[in-house]
Amino acid sequence: MRLHRRLALRALSVAVTGAARGALFALDVAHDLTPGVRMTRRRRLPRSLFAGVLGAEVATWWAVSPSLLPRPWWVTAANVAICQGVGHVVATGLSFSVSRTFDRFGRRPHYLITVASMQLTHATLAAITTAAIALSLRRQPEQARLVDLGGRRGARHALIGGVVGTAGYGALLLLGDAAQVSVDRLGARLSRYMPIWVSWPLAAGLVGYLAALLSDRVLVRRTLHTLSRNAAELNRSVFPGTMMPWEPERSGSPWSYEAWSSVGAQGRAVLALGPRARDITDVTGLAEVHEPIRIFAGLVPGRSLAASARRVLAEMDRTGAFRRDTIVIQTSAGTGWITDWSVCAYEFLTGGNCATVSMQYSYLPSAVSYVMDRDSPILASRELIEAVLGRIDQMPADDRPKVYVAGESLGGYGIAASFDDLDDLLTRTDGAVFSGSPRFTRLVRELTAARDAGSPERLPVVDGGRHVRFVAHPDHLRRNHSGVNYPHRWRHPRAVIAQHASDPIVWWNLRLVWQRPDWLTEPGSRGVRAPRGQRLDVVHGMRWVPFITAWQVGLDQLTSLHVPGGHGHNYHDEMLWYWDAVLGDHAAVRMTDEIASRAREFIVTDSVRR
Repeated sequence: MRLHRRLALRALSVAVTGAARGALFALDVAHDLTPGVRMTRRRRLPRSLFAGVLGAEVATWWAVSPSLLPRPWWVTAANVAICQGVGHVVATGLSFSVSRTFDRFGRRPHYLITVASMQLTHATLAAITTAAIALSLRRQPEQARLVDLGGRRGARHALIGGVVGTAGYGALLLLGDAAQVSVDRLGARLSRYMPIWVSWPLAAGLVGYLAALLSDRVLVRRTLHTLSRNAAELNRSVFPGTMMPWEPERSGSPWSYEAWSSVGAQGRAVLALGPRARDITDVTGLAEVHEPIRIFAGLVPGRSLAASARRVLAEMDRTGAFRRDTIVIQTSAGTGWITDWSVCAYEFLTGGNCATVSMQYSYLPSAVSYVMDRDSPILASRELIEAVLGRIDQMPADDRPKVYVAGESLGGYGIAASFDDLDDLLTRTDGAVFSGSPRFTRLVRELTAARDAGSPERLPVVDGGRHVRFVAHPDHLRRNHSGVNYPHRWRHPRAVIAQHASDPIVWWNLRLVWQRPDWLTEPGSRGVRAPRGQRLDVVHGMRWVPFITAWQVGLDQLTSLHVPGGHGHNYHDEMLWYWDAVLGDHAAVRMTDEIASRAREFIVTDSVRR
């Protein structure tokens, strides 16, 4: 018994000692990885990592800097981990290059590097990091307030995200070390058969190629396959709260040529929801109203876009859409989604004397749809626009309905790309409303580039506001970014291009990686406040940093829909006023605060989660 007891005590002692040493080792590693603290002295990380850790320290300053939206903790974690990893790689590369340069000339400036200078440098870097983190924690609640998030996504999210992100940086170091060991061993084997200046680059290339191949086949392709499968299943579903319409004026009804089962989940939502004639009377007070027409053609396997456009025309003939005063051609986002706020807005304003026509070109989310097939939104828009306008051109000139085009996000991209330029848009339509169009939308880029001198990229003024007005708030329908009236009277046809300063879908593009955009050199950035009339909903301390800004704005896209309407990628009740401006006197009733309030209440109550 005594022997067993001694063995048990010895085993327990070894276990406790090992656990204590493991805990101390973990604390030492955490010390070496924690921003600010790691600048005091290293405990566990090898000296060879010093330059990389220094680069990660500097990258931390920008990782906690503001972008367009307040970040939840998991976005902050991804941001901190990747930014520190990139800083580590860049600094390591610079250190290697500088060291080789000094070796080539046979001298190093050792006399400039003393213990005191190193301690001062480390203390300075630690102080800057501490100040940057403190400023970030204070700025996070301000960002949340600007987008009406209240107390959500405050300093706690930033702090937790920073801790998790630093742990992620440590994981990246382990992956990098594993890759380095693989390159070293493969290079050593290859050097037996070829010169070293060939073997090591070849080894690095082979390891990189295998990593990219595995990432593509295991991560990218599998992720896209999973997203595609889930999107297909969602497209076959019926959202709770939606049911087959019984109005003959709607596709998917028992009288429709387009079956309820063929219009997709988002199409079913479009056709099931929205105001009926009685709702329009309740909201607007109009006595004479019409039942709004909603026509939607789904993505049917084996049916071409041209055939879908012909089905839309058949539905328009069946419902009498060409006899309505207003026809609005909408292009959906990737899943077939169309914003309720846009459609309901002109249905209320026209007293239901309108027809909405659209067709689905994909069931994938917009981001995936653009990556896999960026041409479909344009091709679908062109097919539908040409079909509808071609039929209207055959009607008597004095008996034609007014035709408007609209789209949000990828839908705006598709519609805008269907026209050669602004003159083509204004000549062939009676107006347009685009909201949240991506940065790669050609028409928007061209108009922004041709903006009037002195107007900002975030809110450009084009030709004195004669036909086109960029807006971030209904106030911009009448006044420009400085809060003063536009130089020219707004003439018909009118186009509204809505883009929030906090919408990352609008502001991200690949050039952001290496090129500073104008909107980050203008007031409203770099600590310079923008005019009050610009109504910015982002902090004015944002600055451009190569790669990091593009990465941060890219991450903002993940949460761009998780903010209240009027911010991010959510264009809600402001659409009521935008359509009121575009329709003008053609509307059956003009928008008022009372009508807007009742319309807002109806749309919120009528909507379903989709």
